[in-house]
Amino acid sequence: MLFGATALASTSMYAGASKAQTVSQGAGTAGNQNPAVVAPHHRGKSASKKKTPTQTIKPSGAEAPAGSAITTDNAANRRVIADAKAQGAAPRSREENVVVTGTLFSDPNATNASPIEHITRMDMQRRGLKTVTDVLQSLSTNGAGNLTNGWSAGGGFATGGSAPSLRGLSTDSTLTLIDGQRLAYYGLADDGERNFVDTNWIPMSIMQTVDVLEDGGSATYGADAVAGVVNMVTRKEIQGVEGNAEGGLSQRGDAGHQRLWATYGHGDLHRDGYNFYINSEYQQDDPLYYRQLQSPYNSGDLTGIGGGNANYNTLLPDGTISPFGVTPAAIVRRSDGANSGTGAWQLLNPSAGCGSFGSVVTGSVVSGDNGKSQTCTMNSQRYAQVAPDIRRINATAHLTVNVTPRSQLVAMFNYSQAMTTVTGTPTTTRTYSQAELANTLSTPIPAYLPNGQLNPNDPFAAEGKAAEVDYRFADLLPTTTEFNQNFRGSVRYAGWEPSDWGSDWHYNADFVGMATRLTQTITGVPTINSLENAITSGDYNFVDPSQNSQAVLNALAPRSVITATTSEYSGNLTANKGLFKLPGGTANLAIGANFRHEALNDPSANPLNIADPGAQYVGTINPVNAKGSRWVESGFFEVGLPFHKMVNVDVSGRYDNYNESTGNSFHHFSPKVGLQFKPTKMLTLKGTFNQGFRVPSFSETGGSNVGYVTYDPSAVTSFVNQHRSADGSANTYAQPYSIGENTSGNPNLRPETSTGFSGGPVFKPTDWLTISADYYYIRKNHYIAPNPYGVAAMATDYLEGNALPSGVTVTPDVADTQNPSGQLRPGLINLGYVNTKKLITDGFDLKIQAQKHLPGPLHDVLWVSKGEATFVHRYNIYLPASSGGGVERFAGTLGPYSAVSSSGTPRWRANWANTFMWKGLSVTPTVYYTSGYRLTADDYSGAGTSGGCANVISNSAYYPSQCHVKGFWDVDLTVNYQVNRRWNIYANVYNLLGFRAPYDFGTYGGYLYNSSWAQNGVVMRSFQFGVNVTL
Repeated sequence: MLFGATALASTSMYAGASKAQTVSQGAGTAGNQNPAVVAPHHRGKSASKKKTPTQTIKPSGAEAPAGSAITTDNAANRRVIADAKAQGAAPRSREENVVVTGTLFSDPNATNASPIEHITRMDMQRRGLKTVTDVLQSLSTNGAGNLTNGWSAGGGFATGGSAPSLRGLSTDSTLTLIDGQRLAYYGLADDGERNFVDTNWIPMSIMQTVDVLEDGGSATYGADAVAGVVNMVTRKEIQGVEGNAEGGLSQRGDAGHQRLWATYGHGDLHRDGYNFYINSEYQQDDPLYYRQLQSPYNSGDLTGIGGGNANYNTLLPDGTISPFGVTPAAIVRRSDGANSGTGAWQLLNPSAGCGSFGSVVTGSVVSGDNGKSQTCTMNSQRYAQVAPDIRRINATAHLTVNVTPRSQLVAMFNYSQAMTTVTGTPTTTRTYSQAELANTLSTPIPAYLPNGQLNPNDPFAAEGKAAEVDYRFADLLPTTTEFNQNFRGSVRYAGWEPSDWGSDWHYNADFVGMATRLTQTITGVPTINSLENAITSGDYNFVDPSQNSQAVLNALAPRSVITATTSEYSGNLTANKGLFKLPGGTANLAIGANFRHEALNDPSANPLNIADPGAQYVGTINPVNAKGSRWVESGFFEVGLPFHKMVNVDVSGRYDNYNESTGNSFHHFSPKVGLQFKPTKMLTLKGTFNQGFRVPSFSETGGSNVGYVTYDPSAVTSFVNQHRSADGSANTYAQPYSIGENTSGNPNLRPETSTGFSGGPVFKPTDWLTISADYYYIRKNHYIAPNPYGVAAMATDYLEGNALPSGVTVTPDVADTQNPSGQLRPGLINLGYVNTKKLITDGFDLKIQAQKHLPGPLHDVLWVSKGEATFVHRYNIYLPASSGGGVERFAGTLGPYSAVSSSGTPRWRANWANTFMWKGLSVTPTVYYTSGYRLTADDYSGAGTSGGCANVISNSAYYPSQCHVKGFWDVDLTVNYQVNRRWNIYANVYNLLGFRAPYDFGTYGGYLYNSSWAQNGVVMRSFQFGVNVTL
């Protein structure tokens, strides 16, 4: 369907809002739309409109204010009647004409064969969904590969960005629009690979609806709409002043939240012929750290749940210190003149002890220390972050003008800024550059300073011995700030002209321009050269770090600043009209054209100078980068054929031509056919068939990145035997660790092509109940992915000395501190993007909607219910023979493991909201459910290996043994109370019942839990309170 390419329901000039909106009892959406101009006519058959009872909402221009309840307001009704009398209220001679979501045709009786989730402003308010990101992440169709703010704190490539992944096909296969118009990409790529639209910046308070097309939309929009389309429809008319203030915190008193917004609007479209409003939003969400949480999430000690103690430097009963880790209390031993040392470790400043980090322990760390090594204990989760610090500011100016009785101009400008700040674990003295071409392993503290004096940082200086030092720079907290600014302007001119044949002509011309500027600033991270200088020059005080000046710290960790930019300029021209009559109504035709330019430039924040490899920052900063631009020209059409009152067919198609800055060009035709069959009043059968495509992203053709996943080398006995502690157990070097996956762009990639269909019944047994079921199937051919050889399999082959596949190489890691002569483990697995054979996913959606007054003495209580559930039957990637062949099956497992935050593919996701309204009170409990999954993944251990529990993924040897992750339930509660016509108060309780996140020991998206599905389970209960005013 051509959905929103010109305008959706409330983007139309015929969707001017009245001062008192109504909600249909049957659908729960805004109705009673007053035409902004004289409505055009149809010569086709017109169905009669069934009269339904309505309830009046508190007047607010376009809809009730955020957080408001639905009330019966007799005063508001009287005002509407009075206004109508004042205007003469002449009867309309022509049928009101409304543009319907999902099609270009201006037919108020039109329906859509595609599954569309329509989330109204009132739905969002009732469920306590405060941002567009919240709305989209809650969808049951939002699957594997979704990008959450929680993952920003966990080390994601696209820090500060968030995006949905419809059908689990990743963020690059879901197209995100505002008022049917495209948006510019976020400056950073998801996983360093996928370009996507960030939803964090989008202003929520001016949103009227969020429409989600849940099958392929390439026939309308071209590339990126393979899995579906998200279209956010803005409010078209606001009068007077609206304001909102809210605050919140968790049950522990942390995770603070503040949100303010205000809107002023002037002009009545019906009376004055124009409306103008301005809006501004502010939101602050405070950071949350694991150390603030409840056990066991706040510590590395997992003995309470059947695991081990992974906190650093625990003294075991046998006198061994394990796991041996670096802390902010410097320890030293005599250097061996190479990359290690001799003798026992000792505290550099014994009088200072361990400070607030832990306590002193003495035991055995390395062979030959005679059990006399000293160090400090430390919580391994001390620095880890659960959620980032996020601040959002938005400003919008919106103008709607009835230019003539038959045309309307809509213009909007948006400015927004979103600043996300995440912190990491401080760097240590013994480390290496990101490319691993330079390191400080053989850089001891010298006995003498450059001026010939004894070095006070070296306790062995009097002996003329240099000192090997192990130290974590607590005064250098790695901090990444993503400051993203968005500038967007759009204009739309639409109208109609009478015609002597068929129905009237409808036309639309629109243009949107958007530019983003993302400034990434990273502090607290040293380069290898600056780190070597700090160790050898004596400038840095290791004995008493509190004495280091800011100048010393700045020299040690020079600020890294890069600016990534993206842009999108797009123009649309469309026209449609009814042609002739068919038995079921008028046959309609729509045609259109689109021209646009897209560009992205994301420079590397950590480039490598091969002539001076030490100038590169340590591995904390990823060298991800991408650059590219393209011109796109498109033509599209849609034909509506109501062959019978029971049978309607819709045919659409789009031809796209892409010209890339790489010199490549792509072209593709994407058709779509929709069928609706309504044999009875209660039953409708509908289905669609579509084909689509996705062009390679700028990162996939002209970028590079290094991602990290967990690898456990313990199965390679020959390797482990070379890396044992004094007690004979595998030392830290032979434990699970983060291994790099280095992926570079491939300019020869082909576009992905897709084939999909959806279909099912819609059953409406009564006027107040609707039940639907849809089966969906999507096949992607030439699916683009990093070379699909499993990282773990390649690492194991490397350690065992087996031959590696063509195109795969390994960069060794640095040497083991305890056993430097042992075999080097793999540091980077070097791969490239390839077109795999195909990806297939299918499943079904179930939906229920109900709206009815309760029986008996509760008749005054209105019940509104809305639920949805999605089941994933298959999610399979079929590998080409050149990559070893086979099928990777992900449904019900932690796969695709290497995608985004390792969210996995739960088979079931569902949500069900029930609202009970009585007078001015509204209460809404919402239940969310995500099913469990197995901790295996074919893209981790190899195709066909995820069945059973033989290849369970565990990120640490200290984790308990577990094969299955349990499902997660969450119940949220929203209570609204309309105090009077102007004031409304509300409260939200998230995770009302205090359900805890189920343990997930395989994902790297969170510590002990999966941040994609169970974030509320670690935050636990949180509360928000707000007040809304309308003047």
